[in-house]
Amino acid sequence: MQKAIFFAGYGTAYKTVEAEQKLLEVYPETIPALRFLSRRNFAPVLVTPEYQEYRKLIASLEDKALSVYHWDIGREELTTFVDANDMNLEESYFITDGQYLKKMQNTGCKIILVLSGMGCCLLDKLAVEEVTGISDVCKDIYAAAFSVAHKLL
Repeated sequence: MQKAIFFAGYGTAYKTVEAEQKLLEVYPETIPALRFLSRRNFAPVLVTPEYQEYRKLIASLEDKALSVYHWDIGREELTTFVDANDMNLEESYFITDGQYLKKMQNTGCKIILVLSGMGCCLLDKLAVEEVTGISDVCKDIYAAAFSVAHKLL
């Protein structure tokens, strides 16, 4: 069974280019973070209900050798996706700025909140019991990748 790094897109790994909605501006730390985690046998999984968003991410990645899965959170159950891809949720992480946080809680996946995107605003609004479900809070996806690696030691 493989481990997965589920990640929300907008705010966590990239933002939309204002002038042209067809492009994504991938944060500079995203590609090194995904490479770093891939080398540690984590399968990167973009969580989004929009297949077009996944296609935009793939087109925006400079590293074409980097393999990224797509989980359609709007149509496919997590257990179905995990079973089909032979993934272990207990060894997996979800990195988010708050997007899909409620849906991913209580899945067995460890959650890391990043302060990029809306993460900083969300952290201030979370109730105490919601904060205790988060395993770490990091500046960005790159710092989250190191947090994951540190937990493996």
